[in-house]
Amino acid sequence: GINAMQEKNGVRLRAKKKLIFYCAFMAYPVLQFLIFYVFVNFNSILLSFKDIDVYDYSKFTWTLENFAVWFKDPTLFESMMRAAGVSLKVYGISLVVGVPLGLFFSYYIFKRLPASGFFRVMLFLPSILSCVVLVSIYMSFMNNVFADILKKVFHMERKIDFFSSDRRFATVMFYNIFVSFATSVLMYANKMSSISGEIIESAHLDGATGFKEFWHIVLPMSFSTVSVFLVTGVAGIFTNQINGFVFFGATTNNETLTLGYLMYVKVFSAKQNVAEYPPIAALGLMITLIAVPLTFLVKRLLDKYGPKED
Repeated sequence: GINAMQEKNGVRLRAKKKLIFYCAFMAYPVLQFLIFYVFVNFNSILLSFKDIDVYDYSKFTWTLENFAVWFKDPTLFESMMRAAGVSLKVYGISLVVGVPLGLFFSYYIFKRLPASGFFRVMLFLPSILSCVVLVSIYMSFMNNVFADILKKVFHMERKIDFFSSDRRFATVMFYNIFVSFATSVLMYANKMSSISGEIIESAHLDGATGFKEFWHIVLPMSFSTVSVFLVTGVAGIFTNQINGFVFFGATTNNETLTLGYLMYVKVFSAKQNVAEYPPIAALGLMITLIAVPLTFLVKRLLDKYGPKED
């Protein structure tokens, strides 16, 4: 009887320790969520429902007009819809171009082909420098060095303006895809490097080389990392401002105006006039209400239909 009691107490103690470990382990992400989302955005959420007195910021009334104004005002509605279209376009290009290129370079590094070490360093370099510095270098290079080279090679009468209205979007997207390589390529390559050499060798014995090796072995075993970037990419569709504010400043009259960029411009134009913040906060809340369920839906679809290791 004593042994049974001691064994029962031991089981309870182990269960209690597991519970303590679980709570301690989960405390960190929960604390992150509370601090960096709830606490940071709490005032913004409240602002969405406030009509602030322009003469006395401490006075306000509760209202839903901040949400309605984006649909009632033709100018705001047009800006919002155009920005939403550009945001989806940016995500589509990043998905179709950026993700495959990232996987290609990662696989190139994983196979340790010639100059793979150089590619790893070269692709990581942009993440070291400030985006303001990078954008300045990029704009100068495109409109001076690269434009001069094209002019001389193709005997053009004048240099190409890569930031004119008809080329601006493509030029900015090229920049964003290039600088976004660093994190994704390193993460993909690190995940690929964890694949057992025995599995690769076994696949080679079965005749799986080249593309078959990548498609049937490397991609499924790296898909957990790829899916993280795909899911976070969906979450960032409506907040990505593709460095537009750094390129062009506070202007809504350009082809790179995403929803994230639009909110940057609106906040900057308000010039600390708190009374103008509520409609911007309302737009952010509407975006969140769309992005959250969409993100969970994409994650569920990827978990269900994505490549499996088995």
